[in-house]
Amino acid sequence: MSRKLIFLPLITLALAACSDDKPQPAALSCDSPAVIQSIRDQLQETVRREARAFMRNDSRQFVDADKIIAAATQLDISLNNAQTIQDGNRSLCSAELSVGIPDDIADTAAANSPLIYGSSTIADIIGQKILGSRFNYSGNRFSVPLQYLPEGDSVRFEDNTVAQLAQNASAALLPYGVKSLLMIDGKAVSKEEALRMSRSEPFTEPPEADPQDILDNNAAGLEMEDEPLPDSEMDENTEILSPDDAKPKVPALNADDLSDAREQNRQAEGEINHVWNGMEREVQKTLVEEQRNWIKQKSRNCTQSAAGADSQPQAEYLRLQCDTRMTRERIQYLKGYTIN
Repeated sequence: MSRKLIFLPLITLALAACSDDKPQPAALSCDSPAVIQSIRDQLQETVRREARAFMRNDSRQFVDADKIIAAATQLDISLNNAQTIQDGNRSLCSAELSVGIPDDIADTAAANSPLIYGSSTIADIIGQKILGSRFNYSGNRFSVPLQYLPEGDSVRFEDNTVAQLAQNASAALLPYGVKSLLMIDGKAVSKEEALRMSRSEPFTEPPEADPQDILDNNAAGLEMEDEPLPDSEMDENTEILSPDDAKPKVPALNADDLSDAREQNRQAEGEINHVWNGMEREVQKTLVEEQRNWIKQKSRNCTQSAAGADSQPQAEYLRLQCDTRMTRERIQYLKGYTIN
């Protein structure tokens, strides 16, 4: 047999082996649970910031931020058709991100919406936010194309899609946080009565919540609290919106509401004491006088909040709500002085 014929198959095999040596792109875990967890963490953190910021900026104090934050933990998050794609020389993951709001939460938010958004529905508000974007909102569910790169236990997103979705979800969840008992014109009013009132005479629109506000929280936020009028400035016109002969009915408190308010207040007091005790001694000394003034201010504001109640349990409930809110705001401020 000719030597040429013998070596020809060997050359062919060698060339085939060389072609197999071309590096293949590494397989990406596009459906890794770490991706969903990263999205969930970012959504919940954004909702937390925006809910806290809105609560501080809304002088009406209609919203309980903790209810909104709790609702965010119930969001249904999924990645559909997750796959690896090529972007030039790079391998990326592509999927459709879907975030759904549970029906019971969405229904409550829709019912409460007039107290937050006036005549605009939640669908109207979201529609304005996503106009001209890749986002879709239908049936209480957001969907949007997403590109990302899993990196071990972390994920790098190619753009700010998740951040934008988180802000949209915050807007949809905001009305869910409306309290069951509201203060209107210095009087305690049930949420249901407030909704009836809003149909005939819409309330003043609250300010837009600034997500950065919670990060920049400082003493100025506390100083903006309304100071009660001195007795010398009170006259017969001060209570003109709620004269004694037209005193509105104050709804009866649910025992669970009062119990929950007490527990929330205990937790807030425990946390602020923990933060204070964790400060360096020298830092505490610089804040002692400021802390005393804040305690006095909290007492004044919360006494005023409770003044509209018609019974001791209602007064306690309103005072506790005020105390817990101001304490949590103060905790965020004091954390700026701690090492960890």
